[in-house]
Amino acid sequence: ADVTDADRALFAALRAERRTLAEAEGVPPYVVFPDRTLWELVAAKPQTPEQLLAVNGIGPVKAEKYGARFLELLNS
Repeated sequence: ADVTDADRALFAALRAERRTLAEAEGVPPYVVFPDRTLWELVAAKPQTPEQLLAVNGIGPVKAEKYGARFLELLNS
């Protein structure tokens, strides 16, 4: 699939947020979400918590823990 500059910028923003969360929790970034999940977020651009759960790699626990922060980025 073709990746636009906007998609790359969104991926970079999601990675930055993931890094911030991972550092705060003292875990590697992939524990929050792997790159594959971030790219799926870029592709799907979920707008609601329910849509977030449809993304591979995001279950109820991660959606509850991180969903609001990532949805905010995806919706801005």
